[in-house]
Amino acid sequence: MRYLGLLAASFSILFSAASPAFGWNATGHRLIAAIAYDRLTPKARARVDALIRQHPDYEKTFLRDVASADPKARARAAFIAAAVWPDEIKGDPRFYDETRSNASPTQLLPGFPDMARHTTWHYYDTPIAPDGAEAEKQKPPHALSELNRILPIIGTKADVPPTSASNPAYLLPWLEHIAGDVHQPLHCVSRFLKSMPKGDQGGNLVYVGPNGRNLHSLWDGAAGRDLSDDYAAKYIADATTAHPAARHNEKRPEKWIEEGYKISLSDVYTFGLETGTREHPIPLPSGYEANAAKVAQQRIAIAGYRLAAVLNEKLK
Repeated sequence: MRYLGLLAASFSILFSAASPAFGWNATGHRLIAAIAYDRLTPKARARVDALIRQHPDYEKTFLRDVASADPKARARAAFIAAAVWPDEIKGDPRFYDETRSNASPTQLLPGFPDMARHTTWHYYDTPIAPDGAEAEKQKPPHALSELNRILPIIGTKADVPPTSASNPAYLLPWLEHIAGDVHQPLHCVSRFLKSMPKGDQGGNLVYVGPNGRNLHSLWDGAAGRDLSDDYAAKYIADATTAHPAARHNEKRPEKWIEEGYKISLSDVYTFGLETGTREHPIPLPSGYEANAAKVAQQRIAIAGYRLAAVLNEKLK
């Protein structure tokens, strides 16, 4: 019961301020981070805590509304909040979208290597072309290129200037977040159809019923949107019991993405070649959302285990 009590306390602190939902929603990313943090070795946890404290948004964002004075609770809360930070900056005026043709860089603030939002780092669009449409491969930077770049950097003990693009303190929240994102199947694919030659942007351009939301949003929220302590504690207990860590020790990002691609084929695009519209969404097969929730529970647990595994390995 002590474990659940500490877990509930951390989520109570963090969920008092809701975050924009991209990738897994804030609930999903925080669940993954909590699972990972509680499986770090003492040495890895100490190094993670030290890196998080060096991040330029540590006080402003990671400890936002944290009332506890307990150092351990604050450290855990900051790590969990950091996992959502790459989504939060999508709506933060301090940062700019460097992918826009008319992008204008915002003022460089102390401690940051740049102020770009790095929106393409969140996904790796493995192309699917079920009707023979011509598909395009995503150009880097993307989730795979950045995971493979960040992982060797996280473990470095060399003194790196805060403004360096190789600063582990800046990159740790990105590692937390991207590792979580690529365990959401629609962050691993884009479906190309003759009727949609530019791709569906990981399901963002596919509309499903009954409410006309896009397919990507359905999967983003498949772990739930309940921000209560009890929900978080029960979800993690159920997920980790149903999907034990010993079976999920893969540390290679390309394999994580390959799994997401396969799940997209077996569990996501199960309704044919339709794309729907907001006004006329695709009716989903019976049991589709229940299965999405089941798949999400597994992916949330696995993502947490794997994030812990790579951090334990790199921060020995």
